[in-house]
Amino acid sequence: MKSKLWVRLICLILCLTVLLPCVSALAETTKVATYMLRLREKPSTSSKVLDAYPRGTKVTILKKGVEWTKVKVGGKTGYMQSSKLAYAKYKTNAEREAIVSNKSTTKKTGVTSGETAYIMKGVKLNLRAEANNTSDIIASFRGGTKVTVIKKGRHWSLVEVKGLEGYMSTDYLTSEKE
Repeated sequence: MKSKLWVRLICLILCLTVLLPCVSALAETTKVATYMLRLREKPSTSSKVLDAYPRGTKVTILKKGVEWTKVKVGGKTGYMQSSKLAYAKYKTNAEREAIVSNKSTTKKTGVTSGETAYIMKGVKLNLRAEANNTSDIIASFRGGTKVTVIKKGRHWSLVEVKGLEGYMSTDYLTSEKE
């Protein structure tokens, strides 16, 4: 009787060792679709930033959501904004509409031309000579640095910071000091 139990237990263990790698291989992955994307502790823009990852970084999806997706990346688990992950473009129309409306609300409450803004906490942002990722870097500034927005653009804003003028990514400027 005991030997049958041991045989079944050993068979179960062997099956699990064969199947577990298959299960992990089936885990859904996606990539960061924006310039830099923050991994947050909780699904909120006011939550602690755990790290930030550049466009193209592969992440494992743990739980999809309309606004936030729970992911694992680089050994860390946290939340990223769903609309800024590559898989988001394949969502249903209803989910896509919710993401688009969330984006437009965020943009309306963000920075505006002629006003003071701040670099988001947890980010080191480059001030560039032109409005693109390949132009010369004039200087780099840490999160919380105060900037004056001269002209807000969809992707790049012309700003003045500490006497220097250049372009910064609009996505990382906020109207509120964090």
